[in-house]
Amino acid sequence: MGNQPDDEDNAPLANPEPGDVPVEAGVEPGATSEAILSTRTSRAWIRLLPVLVILVVILVFVFQNPKDVKVSLFTFSGTLPLSVALLGAVILGALMALALGSVRIFQLRKQVHRKLGDPEGDTRRLR
Repeated sequence: MGNQPDDEDNAPLANPEPGDVPVEAGVEPGATSEAILSTRTSRAWIRLLPVLVILVVILVFVFQNPKDVKVSLFTFSGTLPLSVALLGAVILGALMALALGSVRIFQLRKQVHRKLGDPEGDTRRLR
C-alpha cells in the first residue's frame, strides 16, 4: 500500500532457474567472497595429524608385543618387552642416520662456500 514494497517482491522464487543466484542483503551481485588465509596455528594442526596417527600406530604396536625378551649390549644384559627393545633399536638407528646426514650436509655446505670464494663460509649460514 502506498510506497511500501509488497511481501511478494521479497518472497523466494518457487522454481528458481539454473542461472538465478540468490542475493543476500548488503552484498553486491557478482562480488567474490574473500578467501580465508592460512595461519601458523592452522598449519600446526595440519602437521599434528600425521604425528597423532604415528603415535596411535606405535601404541598399538607396544600393546600387541608385551612379551619379555633378553637383550644384551656389550657387558649389559636384561629383559625388556619386545616392543620397547624394537622401538629402542629404531630410535638408535634414526639417531645414527641423523648424525651421519648432518655431517654430510656440513661437508657439502663447506664445499659450496669454498667454490663461491667466501672467506667467512665456515661461520655464516646459507640462506
